[in-house]
Parts: sequence; C-alpha cells; structure tokens
Amino acid sequence: NLYNIVQRKEDYVGTVLQSVPLNIQFRRSLVGERWNSWLHLLRRLMDVRLSNQPDSFHWKLARNSVFTVKSMYMDLINSSPTPRSTNIWKVKVP
Repeated sequence: NLYNIVQRKEDYVGTVLQSVPLNIQFRRSLVGERWNSWLHLLRRLMDVRLSNQPDSFHWKLARNSVFTVKSMYMDLINSSPTPRSTNIWKVKVP
C-alpha cells in the first residue's frame, strides 16, 4: 500500500498534483510491485481534474442517480450469480 510508505500522509492529493515534479517523498524506494502500483496510480490520476465544488454522489444503477434498494436489487438479479459465501446483506451501501 503506497499510503503506508509515503512520508507526509497529511498532504492533499490536489496539493501533490499541482507541483512539477510531484511534491511527494517516500520513506522507502519503490521497486517491483510497489513501483508498478505507483505508475498505475499516476496513470489513473493524470486525467483527474479537481475543483473546489462540493462533492456529489451519483448512483450509476439508477436513471436519476439516486440510490434505491430496488435499483440495487435489480442489478443483483440481472447480473452474474453471487456466490453463496458472500454476505451481501451485510454490505454497507450509500
């Protein structure tokens, strides 16, 4: 986990992404899988545009973007079978 090896955990993503080169330091060298994870994260963050607008949540399983039990249920019954070992009813959802 990259978060566990970064030195300044209190830095905001927006602050780090505003500087060139990135304003980030690690306590250990990134090699092997950690280096691959870091590159994967950077690729995902390259297209992220941050703003000062309040965050909003959109439930993609409903046309009006609002979570309902029905929308979740309909997605469950229309998707692939859920393994019996999954504790689906204990999952915390919005």
